[in-house]
Amino acid sequence: MLASAALATSGCGGGGGEASDRADPFTAVEQNERANSQRVSAEAAPRWERVTTLRGSGAATPTIDIDREAIQWRLRWRCSGSRFEVSQQPAPDEGNPLGSGRCPGTGEAEAIDTGELRLAVRTSGPWSAVVEQQVTSPIAEPPLPAMKSEQAEVLASGRFYDIERRGGGEVDLYRLAGGRLALRLQDFEVSNNTDLFVWLSESEKPRTTKQVLRSRHVEIARLKATKGSQNYLLPQGLDASSMRSVVIWCEPVRIAYTAATLR
Repeated sequence: MLASAALATSGCGGGGGEASDRADPFTAVEQNERANSQRVSAEAAPRWERVTTLRGSGAATPTIDIDREAIQWRLRWRCSGSRFEVSQQPAPDEGNPLGSGRCPGTGEAEAIDTGELRLAVRTSGPWSAVVEQQVTSPIAEPPLPAMKSEQAEVLASGRFYDIERRGGGEVDLYRLAGGRLALRLQDFEVSNNTDLFVWLSESEKPRTTKQVLRSRHVEIARLKATKGSQNYLLPQGLDASSMRSVVIWCEPVRIAYTAATLR
């Protein structure tokens, strides 16, 4: 069964930079009431995760394994020979091929079948394809190997608390061998939304969005998942000595979801 298009995203988007005093006027009145009433979902917000990368030259029949609970999956290809065509074998009832396009070039196709699937690639010349699935299960990244090294040091730790939305779990700030800094969020959870971001903030224990906005911050990365354990390498050379908390931030709505004081 084919999906005609990927699910649309909405809510939070990109951004960052230096702090601003500008807060969203449409959310200020209801923020505290929402924080008290909104519960963390049992499922994480939908996210894309890589399944495998396929490579070949000419025709091939690779097998992929899509999680039974996946919402959908997609294949993004790059080819350099003649026309590229990929289909499922056997063909699903709703039709085939999965996708096709001219080469050299790139293309993308989506589908919703799950489990072990056999694909049939028809082309000439080298090609590659990234297969990703969209899931709502908690992310389960193990600690980075460097975090287990005898040279690694936990500089500070904290526990997430509610600001404008629900949040929970723990965070550790590591100094790895060689001096690189890293964050590990353990058993983390936050109210679902798309495009949330991880910040380091100079505010020690922010309780409101305004307190976060008035403090200097550094954007670390887009949040990988709203539920589960996950790792973040901090930018090379970052001096985090003045940073006192980790904040989960939504830029377009301009509210702080949850935070953890680093001690």
